[in-house]
Amino acid sequence: MNSHSPYPYLGNLMLLISTLALAPFAVQNPIDVTMDPNRQPEAGQIITNSSRAAAGCDDFNRADSPSMGPDWIEQTGDIEILGNQGHGLINFSLMTHVPTSGPYIGSTVATDFDHGGGLNYVAVVAGYSSLTSCVFVKIQDNDSDGMYDRVFFYNGNSGGTWGSSTYYYDLATPTVSGSMTLSFDPGGDIAILNVENDASGLTETFTGDNLLAIAGSLGTGYGIGTYGPAFFDNVSINDGCGSGGLNYATTGLVGGSTATLTVSGATAGGGVLIGYSLTGAGPTMTPFGPVDMSAPITQLPVLTADGAGVAALSLGVPGRASGLTVYTQAADLATATLTNSLAEVVL
Repeated sequence: MNSHSPYPYLGNLMLLISTLALAPFAVQNPIDVTMDPNRQPEAGQIITNSSRAAAGCDDFNRADSPSMGPDWIEQTGDIEILGNQGHGLINFSLMTHVPTSGPYIGSTVATDFDHGGGLNYVAVVAGYSSLTSCVFVKIQDNDSDGMYDRVFFYNGNSGGTWGSSTYYYDLATPTVSGSMTLSFDPGGDIAILNVENDASGLTETFTGDNLLAIAGSLGTGYGIGTYGPAFFDNVSINDGCGSGGLNYATTGLVGGSTATLTVSGATAGGGVLIGYSLTGAGPTMTPFGPVDMSAPITQLPVLTADGAGVAALSLGVPGRASGLTVYTQAADLATATLTNSLAEVVL
């Protein structure tokens, strides 16, 4: 990235809030249609069989099967392999990955998602202790129109809010498919969901705070949940697939407030560089490849990732920055790898 900083405190201006991340709530009733008492889940079943899945990673590129393989335990419901993807069969299904275990702080869970028709959701799960105690973050087609349009942050298998000040958001652009990555701020109080939206081509960022209120009851498991005939693919836990684990997210980006920029999945002990532009979304060629920022690009001081591969920077957001659109992206200097890009507006 180029370095261009004509004003010493201009870096504060890139502390922004994503218009996509905090899209206005749609007025719908009920808020989560899977909670409608008239919709009753079917009886669950647990299936096991012999099939291969790599620790922390599964692309499901194997024969169609009613079994997900020995690396997965279906805690409730039923999920199958269909067309080299995971495919939900019973509402409120949830499976956990046997070989992968660890505390939710510093972890990531990622998956691609696609639509199967009707009311669908795909959920990523961390901190699994039981069906009633886990970080459960889902993307859902809330009006059954064939497009995923809403995100929820829940404690347990669609178990309701854990007390987050905002626990559901609407996508700025509904989509049939995309990919999503769940990560956490360094203190473990904020869950962050990045959605790479196939319809808009942009990344939308959503957050659920006050997670420490339930941290003591969480476990160390990871998993995937489904409702309806939803499809998912390329599940990566803690970057188990060797790619896609590098994530960039922002929280608290409001004029007059304090914001946090977080890069996770970086090289432990390595440098992390964050850049931003006030002029556009590029692309601009850099030593890391093309970035989604237009010149001039300003870089913030290089950060050092901790042992979990997380680098974070907290800065005050000037009130006068409200309304500014900022295009921002980061890079892992040890691997010369770019993160996802964010196009954000300071609220």
